Amino acid sequence: MPRWLDEMTQAVAALCGTRAAERSSGSTEDRQFKYFGDVVHLEDGWYALSTYARQVNPDDLTEMCLAPRSGPPAAGDSAYHVISHVAETERLRLQVGAHAPVHGLGLWAMGRPDDFLDKSLHEALCAIEDPGLAEQLVSDRLSPVAPLTSTACAGVLQGAQAQTYLACTTPGIRLVWGPPGTGKTTVLKRAIDHLASRNKRVLLVSGTNIAVDNALEGAVKTRTGLLPGELVRVGTPHLASVADDPRVCLALLVRERIRETEDRRQQTESDLLALRDSPVLTRLRGLEDALSGYDPEAYRQAHDRLAHGSRLAALTADVADADTEVKKATGHRDHAAEVVRRCLAAERSVDDQRAQLMEVVRLQAVLDSMEQELLPAQSAARKARLPLERARQELDTLDLEQGVRARLRNRKRRAELTQALPGLVARQVNLAEAASRAASAFDRQRELLDPRIDELTRLAHPVDAAELTRLAEATARARSSLDDTEDSLSEARQKHDGLRARFSRAQQQQPGPRPDDRTTVEAAERADFPALEAKRTALRGKAATTLKRCRDLEKQHEQLLKEISRLRARAEPDIIRNAKVVATTLARMRINKAVAAGPYDVVLVDEAAAASLPELVVAVAKAGETAVLLGDFCQLGPIEHRRTPSDTELSRWLTRDCFAVVGIGTPDEAMAHPGCAALLTTHRFGPDLTELVNRIAYGSTLPDGPRLDSAVVARNREEDPEIVLITTDRLGDEGLGIARTPRKGKGRWWTAGSVVAQALAEHHRDQGESVGIVTPYNAQADLTHDWLADQGSLHRSPPVEVGTAHRFQGREFDVVVLDLVEDGRTLGWTGLGDLGSDRDFARTGARLFNVGATRARRRVYIVAAWSAVSRAATGTVLAHVRELATPGPDRRILGVRAAHLLGMEESELSAEDSTAIQREIWQAFDGHVRWDAVHDEHDYFPAALEAIDAAKESIWLWAPWYYTRLWDVLPHLNAARLRGVRVVVFVVEDSDEGLRRQLRHPNAVTAADAARRLPELQAGVGQVVRIRTMHQKILVVDERTTFLGSLNTLSHSPRGSGARREIMVRFRGSRFARTLLEHEHASALSRPAVCTRCGSEMEARKYKINQKKAPRSHYWVWACPTKATDPQTGKPRSCGAVREVHPQDAVFVPRQRRI
Repeated sequence: MPRWLDEMTQAVAALCGTRAAERSSGSTEDRQFKYFGDVVHLEDGWYALSTYARQVNPDDLTEMCLAPRSGPPAAGDSAYHVISHVAETERLRLQVGAHAPVHGLGLWAMGRPDDFLDKSLHEALCAIEDPGLAEQLVSDRLSPVAPLTSTACAGVLQGAQAQTYLACTTPGIRLVWGPPGTGKTTVLKRAIDHLASRNKRVLLVSGTNIAVDNALEGAVKTRTGLLPGELVRVGTPHLASVADDPRVCLALLVRERIRETEDRRQQTESDLLALRDSPVLTRLRGLEDALSGYDPEAYRQAHDRLAHGSRLAALTADVADADTEVKKATGHRDHAAEVVRRCLAAERSVDDQRAQLMEVVRLQAVLDSMEQELLPAQSAARKARLPLERARQELDTLDLEQGVRARLRNRKRRAELTQALPGLVARQVNLAEAASRAASAFDRQRELLDPRIDELTRLAHPVDAAELTRLAEATARARSSLDDTEDSLSEARQKHDGLRARFSRAQQQQPGPRPDDRTTVEAAERADFPALEAKRTALRGKAATTLKRCRDLEKQHEQLLKEISRLRARAEPDIIRNAKVVATTLARMRINKAVAAGPYDVVLVDEAAAASLPELVVAVAKAGETAVLLGDFCQLGPIEHRRTPSDTELSRWLTRDCFAVVGIGTPDEAMAHPGCAALLTTHRFGPDLTELVNRIAYGSTLPDGPRLDSAVVARNREEDPEIVLITTDRLGDEGLGIARTPRKGKGRWWTAGSVVAQALAEHHRDQGESVGIVTPYNAQADLTHDWLADQGSLHRSPPVEVGTAHRFQGREFDVVVLDLVEDGRTLGWTGLGDLGSDRDFARTGARLFNVGATRARRRVYIVAAWSAVSRAATGTVLAHVRELATPGPDRRILGVRAAHLLGMEESELSAEDSTAIQREIWQAFDGHVRWDAVHDEHDYFPAALEAIDAAKESIWLWAPWYYTRLWDVLPHLNAARLRGVRVVVFVVEDSDEGLRRQLRHPNAVTAADAARRLPELQAGVGQVVRIRTMHQKILVVDERTTFLGSLNTLSHSPRGSGARREIMVRFRGSRFARTLLEHEHASALSRPAVCTRCGSEMEARKYKINQKKAPRSHYWVWACPTKATDPQTGKPRSCGAVREVHPQDAVFVPRQRRI
């Protein structure tokens, strides 16, 4: 292996990475089904996948099928294998069985590993045994081209075209430098026809499909009596004329080979369609269509969550009632406890009187005790007198008796009485004395105690025993009531705790309603979806047999597709081997084994300057006799790989193009090289554009050196100019002409370019012309593309396409809009573009402009600010534009000021004062911008208030100042909020000088009005975000309708006739609105942080990043605006706390202030 080839192989191996180097070519590692996006139904069996925003190359995909996005397709799991595919502008058309459903499908496919192409290139280089003509290329030993005086094709081709033709038909290896439109395709088609007629086997390759198709299309048209399979296009054609030609399209050639199996498939498909049209399935399909987008399970879950939510609400109410009962019982308990406290306090308040009364009771008890002792003594004394008196009386009676007998008879009794009488007398005397002594003692004690009792009673008055009894009884009753209330409180608490436990269990068992559940259920029930779902379920039961037959036919259809795939795999290599001309891309050339096997007599490489050297070496090494590399080194070269090795001995094989490897880098060097033919007459664009690109790229630095010439007849420059410069100055004042940096920090975008480009594109499409909108930045291309998509401007005829210069190399359009995104504040990529610079960035910027400008057949529009053009350095792209746009004899570019024409009334456009191109562009603006509305200060408010009144979801308003106009707009914003619309208003904060002047206004009424505006605004809209230093004037309604310009919605007031004109441009489109909201950080800034130091709501502030190579130029923080008194100085100061708005910006926030 030659040393250079070994170095090149090592360089490519470095691109593959370590894992790739360990894998074999046939390894299935990392190969798995990948979802590439939803598809849109076009017609029976045909679907479209948008390819603008995603890299989808069908040549790199296998086992493509359409299936729901819910998961990778499995056998018999609603997957429909792709029968064929057609690459179109910004979309891929896919054919599956016509029985596939209309909705709910997306593209699934087996994708190759990211490094597959690099690995295949490495393997192809390793497989080279004899580099052949590639050796002559890398060693700068090109075969000489024919003299410039040569002719070919019976004199039809002369000069450089004849040189190129002879290079293609003569053995050897040569280069052809062919700027756009210089006839490369014309020469190639004749050369291919000649070589095929001589039975030479030709390999036609290029880096892009479109370049291959352009060359092959010409060859097909040139060759008479073309037989099927003589010229074969391998891969996915991007031109319909090639894709639909059954003589050259490999897919169609294969289909013819396997016609019998294809007929069986089509018959099965017809049977399926017939079955699908049966009455029962038609009704079922109608229900399916009616229920499209309806998810029964989601409805059921939402319904259950709402029902559960109702139960939770009922439990919540019960818990609240129980909580109320607990509070009520607690109140009763507390009241009863208070009553007890008061009763006890009342009892304590008479403690002295109680003690006194208790002493009275004690003293009275003493008297009572003595009295109790006296009474028995007195009673005993009285009782003792009775026997004595009876004895005396009886004795007296006996003494009175007469007669001896009587006296004798009673002698014994008299003796007894006489004997007993002393004892009775003594006893009576003793008892009487005892009673007398007790009575004396009692009297003495009473004399002592009665005064004391009276004194104590007097001291206790008015409290008496009855009062003490009453107080005690009251305390007893209060204690009893407290016990009852304690019992009631305990019961209430038990009930509350039980309900709370039930609520917690219910919460844990099933989640509560989601915010959109009620909307989901109400919308479904309003559309009667549940009833329709029930009908669908019933109808499916009735159609079970028919549905089973459909499933059987679908399985049969898919089996036939697999059989077709196997037959195709056998038929393709045979067709390729028998073809005289094989046309494909450089990548597929080495991936397809039949193409890579060759052999080939001639290898022709178009757009070779954009291909990497290793790819070209693999292709050229396959040439047995002749190899020709055609390209333009003044356009974009090979894309540098992110893994390009740092070793210059290796990287040189990856970073240089095929011209640089032989020492060609300028037009002079190309003309001087004996092995290079130079096509210098363009047939695409006229002399004015030719002059511009000569100054930028194609003109020699020598006075008599080569220059690109134009064979196109010059047009009337004033009536129909080739180049029009549309300046965006003054649109920057309205926010349209300001270039912004995306969040990711790469590229630029602005609204002005999208507005102008869309208007011009629609205008020229109306005239039947194709339009390409070319910009240096992906961010701007994406914005304009999304805008056009929102307006329905894509996929119509003639086409309007949007992209970067890289995407359009090799393409051509009637009209090109070059949107440079140059606002004059900081020069961008093309503003610094200079092909003669020693900086890659500047050289690439010039090539980007050159590629974009040379795509045009009829006219080029350059969209940029004149301030950018005027300040451009000498030798740069914009300096050349300035030279040709400056009035004078050399003027070739006509200028138009967009700000002058945008929104202008037809009555203001004077035929005497305006040029033809101004009137044409005014018509474009009037027809394709104004229809979506450009409002001045007079008609903006009716339109804006109408949009606000119609809002259903959200209103985002940036209005820095809020003056008297606030009172006109606020009622509409408040009404929207009350309808459930989210309203967010962004205004400046208190340090704004304009607001401070209003607050300090000498007129007290004005000052008072100013003071109440912010509170009224906050109360009316619900969410006001305060930002320091803002100037945006934006209104976005429902993330669909956007007003952008110079008019402040909350502060504008009518002025005099000499005042500056205000403009608000209305745009419609959800993606544009979302892009603008993302750029303005709307979502993040609509959730103000709260200061953890003082609890105040923080305001947003933007700060510049001074670090070099920072991902962004600014960062946002939340700052606390609260003023407090400094305890040391006694002066007011702010809290000073800050925190980042976006987590990734934390590194820029000062640590000492960050919270």
